[in-house]
Amino acid sequence: MWLGEVFAELGCQTVPALHCLEALALSKRLRLAVTTLVVNPELPGAARLIKVLLSVNPEMQVALIFDSAAHRSRDGSSGRVDRVRACVQTRFTLERPAPWESISRDEWLAKVREVVV
Repeated sequence: MWLGEVFAELGCQTVPALHCLEALALSKRLRLAVTTLVVNPELPGAARLIKVLLSVNPEMQVALIFDSAAHRSRDGSSGRVDRVRACVQTRFTLERPAPWESISRDEWLAKVREVVV
């Protein structure tokens, strides 16, 4: 929720989804022109979500977001991550802070500003 608030603060309309299937359903039902997608590549269906949304808007920006602990403990070579990286070139990778880590709003505003500009 906090990440959506950061995007909204920068003037973006956000539509959070709990999983990739919900994201596809929302984009279709609301007829959204998705210009920026932030997705965890380890979620089931992430590669399909990206492919479908890119087919509608080839100019869409894709940012991958990893959980902090998972990002530090793995090299990103899981099968899902590989499938996502094979279907899209991403310029942006975000690392979600762990629950015990503090979140600097200014730091996240700067990170998200790079994604949406």
